[in-house]
Amino acid sequence: MCGIIKAITWIFRGNKLMKLYKRDYCKKPTESEIKEYEQILEEEKVGLCIGRKNLYYKYPEAVRHYKSLFPNNHIELIDWKSSGRMNELTEEFAHIVHNQNSKERDILNFINHKPAQYIIGSLLAYKNFGHHETYIFPEFSIGNGTYYADYLIVGKNSGGYEFVFVELEAPNKSTTIKSGYEGQATRSGLNQISDWKCQIEADFRSISKEFGKFCVDDIEKLPQEFRQYDSTRMHYMVIAGLRNDYNDVTYRTRRLKAKEQGIEMYHYDNLIDLSKSLEEKNTF
Repeated sequence: MCGIIKAITWIFRGNKLMKLYKRDYCKKPTESEIKEYEQILEEEKVGLCIGRKNLYYKYPEAVRHYKSLFPNNHIELIDWKSSGRMNELTEEFAHIVHNQNSKERDILNFINHKPAQYIIGSLLAYKNFGHHETYIFPEFSIGNGTYYADYLIVGKNSGGYEFVFVELEAPNKSTTIKSGYEGQATRSGLNQISDWKCQIEADFRSISKEFGKFCVDDIEKLPQEFRQYDSTRMHYMVIAGLRNDYNDVTYRTRRLKAKEQGIEMYHYDNLIDLSKSLEEKNTF
C-alpha cells in the first residue's frame, strides 16, 4: 500500500497519456502478487452460513488497480493514509495557495508531482458518489484536444458513474471585484467550462474515445455511462481565489451558477478544508 509514495505524474498534451504512477498497472500483477491475492481470498471465506469477510484493502496494490476500469488512473484514499504524509502534504498545499506569488501552474505541479491527487479527489465530498470507485484524469482532453480540463474526476455510487470536470484558476488573481461579483480569473474559468459543456454535449463520442485510451478492455466493454451522454451525470467546478475574496454577493452568485448553469464555484480554502477532513474517512 505504500507504493503511492513512489508514484509520479507526468503531464503531457497531444498523443501521450497522462500518467499518475511510475508503474504500469495495466499489466498483470506479478506471480507473487497474485499468490498473495489468492491467499487473502481464502481468508475472506468465513463459512457458507456466515458469508465472507471483506478484506479488499489487504489486496496487493497492483491487484486493486488492475481489477479497476482504468488501472493507471484509479486512486484510493487508503494509499495516501497509509503513507502517513497527508497532513504534511495538505499543509504544504495551503502554504502554496496562500502565497501571493503562486500561479495556477504552481498548484498543478504540486498536486501532480508530490503526488497529492487526493486534494482534487476531496471535491467528491460535495457529491454523493465516489465511495465505490474513484478515478483521476489530469489534463483530460475534450474534443480531441480542442480543450483540456485540468482534472476529470470519475466516481461511482450505487447509481453508476458520474463525472466532475474541474478548472483551476490562480488563487490570488482577480477572483472578484470590489462588489463581490466575478473578477477576470473567475470569469475566465466560467467561460472555459461553458465551452467544455458545449463540446461535451455536441460530441460525447470523442469523450468515449478518450476513455478508451486508458482502459485495458475495448471501450465497448465499459459501462454505458462512458459511451452514452447523460447530462445528469455531468458536473462542472471552478476553483478560484480564497475565502477572503468571497462576500454575500459572491456566495449568492455561486448559488445561482449552480442552480441555473450547473457550474459550481469554490475557493482554495474549501479544498484545504476538504483535504483535512479526509483524515477521518476511508474512501472519497
